[in-house]
Amino acid sequence: MEEISPLNSLLDKLAIYHPLYGGGLAAHLPMVLTALTQLNAPHEKLLTTFKNSIGDLELIGSLDNVQAVTGVNCELGNRQSYLRYLKYYQAELLEHGVKKVLEKSLPCLIPGIAASAFHGLIRLAYGIEAQNQSEIAIALAYWSSEYQAFDLTNETTEEDYEEILTRLSPYGAGFEFSPGIIVDRMDEIGGLLQRLESVIQPKSTTLCRLRQFALKAFYLHEDFTLLHTVTGCHAFSVIVPFLDDEEYALRSLWKAILVAYLSTGHEYKRNAIEIQQRQCCFDSVKQAALMSDDSHIIKLVHSCQCEYQNSGDVLYYLIARRAVSKLIR
Repeated sequence: MEEISPLNSLLDKLAIYHPLYGGGLAAHLPMVLTALTQLNAPHEKLLTTFKNSIGDLELIGSLDNVQAVTGVNCELGNRQSYLRYLKYYQAELLEHGVKKVLEKSLPCLIPGIAASAFHGLIRLAYGIEAQNQSEIAIALAYWSSEYQAFDLTNETTEEDYEEILTRLSPYGAGFEFSPGIIVDRMDEIGGLLQRLESVIQPKSTTLCRLRQFALKAFYLHEDFTLLHTVTGCHAFSVIVPFLDDEEYALRSLWKAILVAYLSTGHEYKRNAIEIQQRQCCFDSVKQAALMSDDSHIIKLVHSCQCEYQNSGDVLYYLIARRAVSKLIR
């Protein structure tokens, strides 16, 4: 009998909890535990994090009397359908396995990639990294029930990402947002872009350029919303092998990142970044992250380390070091 890893043992215990708590906030504990494991945290750190955070979560109750949805597209964006989606994905994964379920489901979910401020996407990526079927079912149900799409024109422009944002950022800077969380502000500014029939798509798009854009934007503005676009790009790279149309998915991701940026209210100006740093050692950054109890710092450092290893872009190191700067002695 195969031994269950400490991470998966804890993740399985979290299967009875809702991915949201406190009126719409994302539950980060499963993602943090996975990130800590990837950062080689000691088992005691996992247990302490689990015990300190479990009290905030909300139980989902039994699924015995829940009727599963009949397909992915049935009730997208209906928060009340989370349990119906969860039961559906649990059965689908049991019968067909992870690869087939992802290849079948993701084309339906990609237009709503902004779900829960990218947390549906991010939680799915962590579930895949952890190879935990329970987490994958939860993440897919979460993404489905929190699905957030923006009905914007597919017309393209010769402008690149930065030129498009420079043109559109005054709309976000001058917008009077209603009280709410990230998803509410994104919904409002997405509606404005739709009414304006704004052209937002570049002629060509690649994950490399989109990563670089999100990274630069967050480097220039240390904003909580923009942090999620960096970790969201890393999460996207994890699901790429299961996508049948990567370009379509990238355009959906760009759309969500653009709307997220505009929802911050920041203006954007195309400024060059001069980087003097050449030597990058993540050891002290990782150790500082392991001392932190901040879920976003831990997840960001994990994403930055992975992306730096893949790309060699020094900005990932600088952003990770900035995140833990108060913890490094």
